[in-house]
Amino acid sequence: MDDFYQDIALFAGLCLALFGLLFWWRRRKDQKEERGYADALAALAGRLGGTVAGSADVRAWSAELRPPMKSDTDGLSGWLSTVSQPRFETALDFRRGNWAVRVGEASMEKANSSSSATTYEHRIEVATSILPPMKISRRIYVDFRGRPLTSDRAQAVGPAGEAPLTAVREQRQWLQTRLPEPVDREFTVFTTDPSAVARAFNPQVVEWMLGQAGSNPFISAMPLLLTFEAGLVYTTSPHRIDPDQILAKVDVILGLLDRMGVAPAHPPVTA
Repeated sequence: MDDFYQDIALFAGLCLALFGLLFWWRRRKDQKEERGYADALAALAGRLGGTVAGSADVRAWSAELRPPMKSDTDGLSGWLSTVSQPRFETALDFRRGNWAVRVGEASMEKANSSSSATTYEHRIEVATSILPPMKISRRIYVDFRGRPLTSDRAQAVGPAGEAPLTAVREQRQWLQTRLPEPVDREFTVFTTDPSAVARAFNPQVVEWMLGQAGSNPFISAMPLLLTFEAGLVYTTSPHRIDPDQILAKVDVILGLLDRMGVAPAHPPVTA
């Protein structure tokens, strides 16, 4: 009988040792990946003549306009699934031509069916002259795999219909603006000033936007939703910053601003 209990104790000890070894290996692997990721972001910032913001200055310029991880925390289900509050983790500041750009990342711990996992999003922000509040969004006719959606699932208006905080505070009407054909089939625009938007969407802008649209909005560099308010133009996307892909997204936004005649501005102070 004593041998039996000794065997059980030995087996339990081996299991604990194996569990500890696996935990140590996973933690070491995660730390190595994080160091590699941080190095890749620092290298990108260096190539662009920019900087990686210090831990006290990673807050998004537009944080007061749109909190981090808002789409993951909205509503009762978002509140119930929140394990740790969203927070900004890192930010890259650089200039692209005359434009001041910040690319930031936020994360939160979110409950799933078995335990919890870290969820990320990244945000691209550009400092601009003050413009009327506006949102430009893609019309969604396909799923993320490029398969056509049925008419009842297709998003004809998209997320641009929700007024931004600036328009809500000012109690301004949030109006849909009709775009020239055929760009109106691909994008929707809402604003507080339809006349100003109509002037901004000149033939050059329309032609350029059509060239950027692509057949699948989920793999296009053109943002699904672009918000203009309070001297900022910004877009938020799921997942972490991809150092190999992020510049393509930044350049598409700047290309649109250049063609719309928007003027650059100094970035806001966040510290």
